[in-house]
Amino acid sequence: EREDGVRALLNLGHTFAHALEVEVGYSGDLLHGEAVAIGIVMAFDLSAKIGLCSNDDAARVRAHFKSIGLRTDPSDIQNIEWTTDRLLQNMSQDKKVRDGSINFILARGIGEAFITNEVSDADIRAVLDRATGA
Repeated sequence: EREDGVRALLNLGHTFAHALEVEVGYSGDLLHGEAVAIGIVMAFDLSAKIGLCSNDDAARVRAHFKSIGLRTDPSDIQNIEWTTDRLLQNMSQDKKVRDGSINFILARGIGEAFITNEVSDADIRAVLDRATGA
């Protein structure tokens, strides 16, 4: 249930994905793989926002997922009222929260993922606000 070390890198996008899945009630409106694709896009957006990777890397990930027909934004799911506050609440309940901090798998570039909990609430909120259209 709790991956550590290199295996934890497989959770790229999952912190965001699980928050999205909670909002749709784990329904068929959003399949797990679709949620993870959106979550990976959001993880790259966060990575770019805080200067870990380039905006070009984040755009490349988004474009790749779009090119193969995957959803890349929460707004791609119809009839759900997304809010930053609810997504943050969901994220705070994630199994990757340790000592009150959310652990993220972020990227310094494509193929360069790492684990961190050193992300400000303001930066997380900014990415969620953009993703939800807030």
